[in-house]
Amino acid sequence: MKHQLIGSLILLVTASSLAFVTVAADKPHKKMTLAEKGEQARQESAELERTQLQKAREAAKATAEREQKALAKVQSNDWEAQQLEKARVQSDERLTRQQKYLQQAQEAATQTRKIPKETSIEPVQSE
Repeated sequence: MKHQLIGSLILLVTASSLAFVTVAADKPHKKMTLAEKGEQARQESAELERTQLQKAREAAKATAEREQKALAKVQSNDWEAQQLEKARVQSDERLTRQQKYLQQAQEAATQTRKIPKETSIEPVQSE
């Protein structure tokens, strides 16, 4: 078991060393002139600028979407507030009517009714 583990480890180290040597051999180290370095820097700068511009566009789009969601939420809250205000006004009107009816009933209860004791109903004579 230990021999298999050691063999696998040696194989892994050898394979990774070989891969490193192959990758290092693929890239020849060439000294760049100042003009080449400047051109490479301009290309990198242009690529970075494009990347940043794309990120800025995505961020602006995301911000606009969040603003739309917030605006929709505020508008829905305005509708809710209007509905609550309507309900409050209706409730106040109902309470006012109830108060008025109660007051009328109390006034009617305090009044004394006078029914005449003698009613003179004369029969109508027809001739």
